[in-house]
Amino acid sequence: MFQPARCLSTIVRRTITQSCHKRAHLTGIVAVKKFADSENDYASAVLRNVAQKRSLEIPVTAHKVPADLENILQTHVAWCNAHPERVLLLLRHIVASAGHTDNGASPLEDVRFTEFITTFVKLVPTFTDTQLSQALETLAALEEIKSIYEPNYLLLWTTLDSECLERVANWNVEQLLHFADQWYPLRLAKQGKYVNKAIWKISNRLRKLPPEQLLKTVFYINLTRVPVENMMDIETNFHQNFDAFSIDNIAVLCMGFFKTETPIRNSELLEKIYHQLTMQVSSVEDIALTAILKLLRYSSRIPNVSSMERLLDALVPEIPRLSLLACLHVALLGSDIHVCHRDTLALIVDKFLQNINNLRLKDVERIAFVLAHGNIALKDNREMLLLRTILADIPNRVAEIVQYPKCYISLLHFLSLRNIYDTAYISGAFERRFLQLAYSKNIGGAGREAVALDAFVAINLAEGEYGGNRFPDNAFRLVCKLTQDYLPNPSYKLTKSDRMLLDIQTTFSTIWKAPCQILHLLPHYQRPDILFCFDDRTRKVVTLSETFEDGLPNTHAIMKRENVLGERRSCDSNLRLVAIVVGSWNCYVRNDRRRTGGYEMKLAQLRKLNYETIEIPWYEWPVYSRDDMRKYLEAKLSPFLAKARRMEMMK
Repeated sequence: MFQPARCLSTIVRRTITQSCHKRAHLTGIVAVKKFADSENDYASAVLRNVAQKRSLEIPVTAHKVPADLENILQTHVAWCNAHPERVLLLLRHIVASAGHTDNGASPLEDVRFTEFITTFVKLVPTFTDTQLSQALETLAALEEIKSIYEPNYLLLWTTLDSECLERVANWNVEQLLHFADQWYPLRLAKQGKYVNKAIWKISNRLRKLPPEQLLKTVFYINLTRVPVENMMDIETNFHQNFDAFSIDNIAVLCMGFFKTETPIRNSELLEKIYHQLTMQVSSVEDIALTAILKLLRYSSRIPNVSSMERLLDALVPEIPRLSLLACLHVALLGSDIHVCHRDTLALIVDKFLQNINNLRLKDVERIAFVLAHGNIALKDNREMLLLRTILADIPNRVAEIVQYPKCYISLLHFLSLRNIYDTAYISGAFERRFLQLAYSKNIGGAGREAVALDAFVAINLAEGEYGGNRFPDNAFRLVCKLTQDYLPNPSYKLTKSDRMLLDIQTTFSTIWKAPCQILHLLPHYQRPDILFCFDDRTRKVVTLSETFEDGLPNTHAIMKRENVLGERRSCDSNLRLVAIVVGSWNCYVRNDRRRTGGYEMKLAQLRKLNYETIEIPWYEWPVYSRDDMRKYLEAKLSPFLAKARRMEMMK
């Protein structure tokens, strides 16, 4: 295994190479593509099992290659005599002969076929629908080609695509879907124009489609990844005909919603999916389970928590038989709404530990997110063992890191939330050329993970432990500005967290007769905090505007003690900076009320910066009574109240 320094230099060297040359197919890409294809092939197999009349489908029988094929090709114009059937027959002969080529060249690029293909495309407009279907099926019989943009092949499929496009207006739903079926084996549904146009025409009657046609339509929406304007009609049809769909059918429909980034908004339909999957979880296949779990995670909200937990309970005995990818999506289920299921996670962590070499970079980044965000402690610290194993395995993933640089930075951030890090790897992530590879010129699109990782270095490793590269300062401020909330203003619409901040600020003023200030002390966090300064000598709150030399700061930098008090007064140990931190609902794991990893790190970083912290969880704050708010805040602030005031409160 590489040493950290050697791994760093390797990543940087590969970064330079990768930025100068076209990206090659690396292990990570191949793995992703294989699963994507198997997912779509699985869905296609489900569709083939759906009973449906195929009146246009005429199977193409195998053809022997004529012994005199060379002579036929030289005289193909006379041999075909502009007859579509003869032209199709010769195309089948060519495909059959091309399938025997063994020199690594793409079959159709043989110069012997070029003139015939020119003749073929001229006759395509004269084909009947059946002949057009047969031409597509014949083309699908070709062995894998190097590129869809090779001249002869490009001319063939674009001509057939244009002809199908011309006939869309005259075809009914059955015909439109049949020809979409013919395009799927060619893997050209996204590149061609026909499938998109066919789906556009079908989209006008989505609510009226029978279940079989709805299933196929959604499959091709999934394939093109372009949502139709009225996706709600699919949801309505899905709900009305729910009992007609098997669990495999449901998986295909879920793929269409997830791939087009369309959540299911009908809570009743979502509950039906939960119930059906829970009932059949012991028999559902991996790919179907994964597809449904993706949509459930994307669509679920707080009212679905009980159904989600029942499903997770039912999944516990299934973990040993599930694939690593399916297990990952079991672990991810509920992460968006802060559900952390201990029983499934314990089994998944053990399974991942045994198969660390079979996990992709994306997989380890996602499981690191779940463990960091859920802030969970498993038996024998198994979750920490997995995270340390992931860190130790990074040198084996240089190719994937160069291919997915953003994923790598996110992984380092999630590991740092559990205080697992390697300074050499962090320095490599912030190397200028690596950042260029990850974000190009869009440094503002770096996201919170990058600035949070840099803040971890600045705060948690401030004791001189780190001397490597840093995220650019100007970029840090820009990303923080783009990712943090505005300070709450009563003149605008307020969230519950905004209102809570303002209520605490108002209540504080009634207690101390002095204002506190709402500020972004840690700019890499979305939510601001409440800051006040307490003078131990006078036992009073010091107005913050008096401590700032140039007034209240308007910055997106980390607010250290000297930034608040100034260089001169920051050494005064009698001045205590106190941060009131509001824990909104998304700062805690549901049901356990355990702090999430990010929120736990926020409190730790404030203490590292010598702030005293007062935590106010959302579930404790008395929302409706001003008098109760005052009593609650006085209890929280009691260490800072004067002795006489405390005695008065006790009476």
